[in-house]
Amino acid sequence: MANPFRSRGEWLRCALHTHTTESDGDLSPPDLVACYERAGFDVLAITDHWRVTEQPSTSQLLTIPSAELTFDLPEAGLTPDVLVYGIREIPDDPGGCRENWFFNEEEHWEQKTFPSLTDAAEFAHDQGGIAYLAHPYWTGMDARCLVASEHVSGLEVFNASAEHECGRGDSSLVWDAALDAGKVLHAIATDDTHRADLEVGRAWTWVRATERSREAVLGALREGLAYASAGPTIMDVNTEHDGVVITCSPCRAVLLQGGRELGSGVVAGEPVRGPGEVLRTTADGLITEAVLRLRPGRPTYQRVRVVDAEGHSAWTNTDLS
Repeated sequence: MANPFRSRGEWLRCALHTHTTESDGDLSPPDLVACYERAGFDVLAITDHWRVTEQPSTSQLLTIPSAELTFDLPEAGLTPDVLVYGIREIPDDPGGCRENWFFNEEEHWEQKTFPSLTDAAEFAHDQGGIAYLAHPYWTGMDARCLVASEHVSGLEVFNASAEHECGRGDSSLVWDAALDAGKVLHAIATDDTHRADLEVGRAWTWVRATERSREAVLGALREGLAYASAGPTIMDVNTEHDGVVITCSPCRAVLLQGGRELGSGVVAGEPVRGPGEVLRTTADGLITEAVLRLRPGRPTYQRVRVVDAEGHSAWTNTDLS
């Protein structure tokens, strides 16, 4: 996997899970575009339920045709969602269990289902699009479906709407379980905007794109040239000093995940318990650079998480195994 922090291109702030009045959001498509322009985003994917909502790009905001689709699991009534980007059309009959199909007239929210996550992801793949599993913790999924799937680029590691609604926004455990099983998966963080007054700008994905185009953004998401954030900024992640060196905005903790019981971390103002070292801090002691090393063992992956003083996190897609 390429390292986005050492790849060429520019960082684009992306909103990759949003809804409009075309499904169950509270803003029209033009108003949502204007809202994310004001919030300082570079890229917007409108992911209405079973709708490809086409809205033109502006001089400031690149739009990507996208949708939130659904698929069946063997467990009765469990129908998780998948975010698909860069698609042109939605199937009239995706082939799933019709008992799970419905239309909510009050919220203008339609649901049909594909037979499986692989079927939904393959549908996007065949159009040149990509698929990310949506909010698995909120939906109640574990990692087994992800590990067995094909054509899935990653998952939504943090969903701000689900976190705000019920505390089930952080799907790190599902991600780590899939990575530990050897599945290569990238991660995004999103607002999942339904109410603009509550949810815009709570979480985002920084994508390292070679240019401001749909093709470049989709390519970066496909390759994992991105990192997810609900607040902190990660400036650099690289292998040096026989470890992983992380440079970030001032943070309370810097953590290296590396498989079961092999991770390490440093916390501002506390003794270092594992194989790591704080390299730089702010005047008030928050960490801006650290080097971390995994504990002895055979890690299946490595990734970084940083946590700021308010408890907000950022997660890398960079696998430095």
